[in-house]
Amino acid sequence: MAKEMDKVQSFDAASVLSNAEAIDAFNSDGVVCLRQAISPDWRARIEEGIVAALSGASTDLDVVKASGDSGKFTVSSQAWQKVDQFRRYIFESPLADLSQYILQSKTLTLFYDFLLIKEANSNSAATPWHQDHSYYPLSGTKVINCWTALDPIPLETALRFWKGSHLSGIVYRAANFENPSKPYKYARDSHPPLPEIEADPNAKLLATAMAPGDLLIFSSRVLHAAPGNRLDRRRAGFSINWVGDDVTYDDVPALETYRDPSLRTGDRIDICAKFPMVRPT
Repeated sequence: MAKEMDKVQSFDAASVLSNAEAIDAFNSDGVVCLRQAISPDWRARIEEGIVAALSGASTDLDVVKASGDSGKFTVSSQAWQKVDQFRRYIFESPLADLSQYILQSKTLTLFYDFLLIKEANSNSAATPWHQDHSYYPLSGTKVINCWTALDPIPLETALRFWKGSHLSGIVYRAANFENPSKPYKYARDSHPPLPEIEADPNAKLLATAMAPGDLLIFSSRVLHAAPGNRLDRRRAGFSINWVGDDVTYDDVPALETYRDPSLRTGDRIDICAKFPMVRPT
């Protein structure tokens, strides 16, 4: 039987910059939802950028179609460097100000952009339980994922979060997204294996349905997962990953998306062009 889920705490994005309760919710739960944070105009620009990214502008693109599925699962990263619509969204939209407020950081540095498109009936395109931080060559706590819904997302396809799991301070071993039963290429054996979350009676899960323009902001240390898409329509999200002022580089093996050859352990990542500071400008 599937575990019951409570709702992610949600706030009106229009008034959130004066609402300390949203910060408290993020700090306690590891995730918060800002309703109608991204306007239709900005979403239209993202959609224009998606066309460019999938037409060759994204050099970090992966398209997977599992056996038995009629739909594909497409992911793209670091496309902002060539896709003007993504760049403008990152630097000019309200996203950065909302993110910086929730993160409570004096600075906000772009780590990477990440596009996820689960086509209709991509049933097997599930995302296993994991922490984003397990994959990053970063030290520090102020690392967040800001995930914008581009389509209506009902509970059956929504992200799931283990409430408060970021508070333990534990960074678990990275999961293999392609085959969770096999070790991930850059997994660090010094990190403990992931717990059996679905079987843990003390694990309180959170989720929420989303409308286009709703924004999830969650800690890189909170454990989360997502099911495949059994709907007869697309389920897409565009996330921007940020780091704050307590974060430094940790020169350990990781995907090239997260690395830069000029960085050394202890460096701030904004000293290189790949990870620009967006706030303050």
